[in-house]
Amino acid sequence: MRPDPGAIGRAPTARVALRSVADPAHPLIASHEAEVRARVLKAASALVDRLTYDAVTIDAVARASGVSKSTLYRHWPSRQLLVLEAFTYKTNLLTTVEDTGDMGRDLHSYLVSLTYCLKVGGAASTVANLLAEAIRSEEFAVQFRQTLLRERRHGFLVILRRGQLRGQVRDDVDLVMVIDAVYGALHHRLIATGQDVDGPFLRALARFAVEGTATAPYRESYRSRN
Repeated sequence: MRPDPGAIGRAPTARVALRSVADPAHPLIASHEAEVRARVLKAASALVDRLTYDAVTIDAVARASGVSKSTLYRHWPSRQLLVLEAFTYKTNLLTTVEDTGDMGRDLHSYLVSLTYCLKVGGAASTVANLLAEAIRSEEFAVQFRQTLLRERRHGFLVILRRGQLRGQVRDDVDLVMVIDAVYGALHHRLIATGQDVDGPFLRALARFAVEGTATAPYRESYRSRN
């Protein structure tokens, strides 16, 4: 609710004071809400590690977190959105964007981190079903793009842009297309072909990206080390 301009400068009434304390933007309330969300996401992400997508229910998360179902639904209107945010939370904790000064090395390290997140526990089932949900529902697809997809694509973008600043990646490269090709390759194997996303594949994928984006001096240096 917007403040009444005429109320500025007047002494606050008891009614206004009570309303401010109940306001979710109040620091104490906001802190409590953040603690509840963190507890739920931690519990839900642990369930994602152990269970399949369908088994991570609102009931299961409520039991694991000690948070009531009504509170869960207040923050996450659907089970799908809760699982999506929990999986994003988990992968954010487990993926780091290295800065070693070498684009190829950083890219490979990021791919290894992402692959671990995709393969541990019930992650493969979770990712496949979240993608299916995004195909079925445009509303969910928007959330998928704004959370999990945005976070992961940003990691790739940071690595490639740093490479450009160092003179390792050509300025004419379409970075978005590179991200689609590299990140999409992981999901293609995980969901479409069922082929293993193993060490040799990740090294070859990083090499593929470097060969297609590198400046001539960096390409020669990279080849001599790999």
